[in-house]
Amino acid sequence: MIKDVPSVEQFNSLSFDEQAWHVWHHATFMIVRQNLQYRVNLYYMNGFYIQLWYHVKKNRINKIGATYSTSVMNPYLRLIELKDIIS
Repeated sequence: MIKDVPSVEQFNSLSFDEQAWHVWHHATFMIVRQNLQYRVNLYYMNGFYIQLWYHVKKNRINKIGATYSTSVMNPYLRLIELKDIIS
């Protein structure tokens, strides 16, 4: 674990700018998914997951949220092809 990085509860109570700073400096990018409006990046940091919601047309980040729950990964799992991992 990275020292001086907030817990998920502390992270979620930070300002938007502070959350973005921690994602940029401490989080590890995992995968991205996209729908009509958003590109949603999934990150991992200090035992929890962070989703960063980027609005494509407005060219801005609208939301950053963190959780310990691994269920946050479910929408991303369908994007992974086993043949890409095995070969």
